[in-house]
Amino acid sequence: MIERERIPDDEEKTFKKLFRDGLAMFYDKIIDHRLVFPFNDHYDTGTVVPLMLGEFFFRDCHFNHEIVITDIPENYNLTFKNCIFKENLRLENAIIKSNVRFRDCRFLGETDFHHTRFEKRADFWKSTFYQNTKFYKTEFLDIADFSAVCFKENVLFTHALIHKLLVLRNTNPEKGFDLSTAVLVGDLSIFNFKFDDYTTYTQIYKDLDNALTKEDTFSYDEAYTAIYETIIAESYQIPIENKRETYRIIKHQLENQKNYIDAIPYKVKESRTHFKESWLQIRYGVHLFNPISNIIVLSLNGLSNWFGSSYIQGILFTLSVGTIFFHWALSHIGNFEFTMDYTQWQWDYFVQFLNPTHRFDYMKAIDAHPRTWFFIWDFIGRIFVGYGIYQTIQAFRKYR
Repeated sequence: MIERERIPDDEEKTFKKLFRDGLAMFYDKIIDHRLVFPFNDHYDTGTVVPLMLGEFFFRDCHFNHEIVITDIPENYNLTFKNCIFKENLRLENAIIKSNVRFRDCRFLGETDFHHTRFEKRADFWKSTFYQNTKFYKTEFLDIADFSAVCFKENVLFTHALIHKLLVLRNTNPEKGFDLSTAVLVGDLSIFNFKFDDYTTYTQIYKDLDNALTKEDTFSYDEAYTAIYETIIAESYQIPIENKRETYRIIKHQLENQKNYIDAIPYKVKESRTHFKESWLQIRYGVHLFNPISNIIVLSLNGLSNWFGSSYIQGILFTLSVGTIFFHWALSHIGNFEFTMDYTQWQWDYFVQFLNPTHRFDYMKAIDAHPRTWFFIWDFIGRIFVGYGIYQTIQAFRKYR
């Protein structure tokens, strides 16, 4: 076990003194007092002196109290490597003009990047965030690298600006991940992004229904905006519509990069989330016509080819609906009786039925005067079989 030197609170002046030359490197230290970067006060006279340029480097250090980072001037790089932050890390209203690197660090407390501007590279490589993390109105003007980062709880880029590039390579958000309200001026670099389904805040429509019931002066848009902004700005909850929009953003970014293979799972997740969202809107009476229409379309897409991802399901769907409607049509001609003996089945006619453009009198050899319901089921069957064939072709084209 590594024996780390402890820097207690009464030695804070000594700690600051090491920074006055603009270059400080700390290894295997336990910092037992609150730190505020940068150090502007002179260690012995108390007067404010300009910071000298340099590199501040921490390696294998444990920070037992809060870390506060305020404005950092240009060429004043700050690096934490393999460090543990037991308390909060705050970068509120900070302007970081130089590179900041948190490499292979563990953040056990809360992290607050409220209104922080990173003018150069912000590197969080292989770090782990154990608490909810929010980049609220954080501005990443250069590269924001979250490669191999693990988020144990929800992470939200609420109204954050991605001006150049957000790197999500081997990134693992174990709970929620929200990019829906981020301002994406730049691009996303996504590879092996481990992003599974997760639980969202589904009570927003219930909250909206209660607000409209209790307060007559609220319009729908006013009530929704107030509730929605409270959820995304003041808590770490992710509404279900944010989840769907995040899937759409990632899908769109991957498709723009011609990465259709990795885009398919996000297309499926987007549609599944939209399906759940539509059910919630009906349940709480927020909307009616559009959600019902969406549920019908999404149900058929899910059954026919699993939202464009499975041609095998498309073939099975086509054969299944063809069998059902062919049986119903056949039951309205002659003296038809269903039998389990497949050798007695009308295979020749069934193959013709699977052609949506087959003749209306293709069953004339069995019954020259079929009843009206035969034509009704035959017509509906053409529609569903044709739809199944189309969905099968679409699934075959999933990689374009």
